[in-house]
Amino acid sequence: MIDFQIGIEEARNGNCSEPDRLRIRLGHECLTRLVRRGSNAPDDWLHAPPVPLAFWFIDNWWRLRWEPAPYADLNAEWRLAHHLSSVGAGYHWPNVSIWGEGSRVGFAVHADANNLQPSLKFVAQPRLTYVASSTVEDAIDRFVGHVLEHVGNASDGLDAEYRQLQAERTDSTVATWRKLEAMLGFDPDDAPDGLVDGLETLTERYGSEPLQEAALAHQGEGATEALNNCIEAAESSNVLIRTPIAFDTPDPREVGRSSLEPPWRLAVSAAKQLRFWLNVPPGPIRNTRLSEIVGTNVDYLGTKRRSTFDVPYALRLRQESGSKLALRSTWSHTRRFEICRSLGDIIWSHDDAMGPLSAAKSERQKFQRAFAQGFLCPFDDLRAYINTDKPGEDDIHAAARHFHVSERLIETTLVNNQVIDQASFEQMVDAS
Repeated sequence: MIDFQIGIEEARNGNCSEPDRLRIRLGHECLTRLVRRGSNAPDDWLHAPPVPLAFWFIDNWWRLRWEPAPYADLNAEWRLAHHLSSVGAGYHWPNVSIWGEGSRVGFAVHADANNLQPSLKFVAQPRLTYVASSTVEDAIDRFVGHVLEHVGNASDGLDAEYRQLQAERTDSTVATWRKLEAMLGFDPDDAPDGLVDGLETLTERYGSEPLQEAALAHQGEGATEALNNCIEAAESSNVLIRTPIAFDTPDPREVGRSSLEPPWRLAVSAAKQLRFWLNVPPGPIRNTRLSEIVGTNVDYLGTKRRSTFDVPYALRLRQESGSKLALRSTWSHTRRFEICRSLGDIIWSHDDAMGPLSAAKSERQKFQRAFAQGFLCPFDDLRAYINTDKPGEDDIHAAARHFHVSERLIETTLVNNQVIDQASFEQMVDAS
């Protein structure tokens, strides 16, 4: 399991004019590894006081733990809460973003190319790493505790802020509130009056986890209105699916909960198991077979149908006879994908009363997307069909038609399985 550590080393020789030294480690990588101007020798320790960093962790705790990376551009407001460079205090901090995805915390190490302080340059290699959330929580708690022991009464109120945070974390009602605020993209107590109250009211009907997914699906002040519109659309929808598995079946439903495996890997496993249990042969799933699997009318799969609903995200709403879907897709291949995402959501959530289908980067949404991808177009079947180590645009186009999925799904599958590299994928996207 990947570890996360923040170490402090006191100023050498008791020199109060020299700041303490900090070292931040992520697994075997030292995030604070740097080279100073005039020196070719790298150093793992950053000369910076620990108090500003401790304040930053406390002030942004809830968003760091529960707000994932946005699916659009990383705006300045998000960076303030998630990017170490925003610690500031006159010091240069590692070029690292941190965000929460439920059971995991993501770390993105960026190249230190736009260094505004030529006195030093961080040299940690760009990478994306996930760490168990409990490991990150423990590391931050140990660090803040060490800082408080180290600075004593000179902490400028750090002790009081930390005690307040600990009280919020141990109070389940307050913690649920703070978590929802963070998922909506707000700092504590910054959400507009009534917004969180409105979502909390819906929680009584649909449960906390679906409401949290809805908050991530449409952050900001319009979250409640957006969700109500999606619910209304689902209630009036004619698209109904039924799960092809019994709810007392231990698998594949149980694969949807684990901090030891990434969501996409769990999803691929679940999709593979479900195809096996349903006796789906290798290759594409045609519309007639898919309609039999999910128990929906084949007419909703086969032809171009303009969506009846103008909603910000698709939504699955559980009914006594199955789940109603408010779909956003116009084209057949994207509706097939949304319907299979709904099936993946049922598996992940153990058939929650409601399931948003959005572009958010939560574990649940990642599972949905990877499940639909693996169910409609298993990698082994795709590889056998294209039958080349260097697929081109014609191969991708043909595979998309064969499996009745989007070309983007084919490209993503090939990138994820390292058949084509990310640079080639981006070139295809730019050319399209």
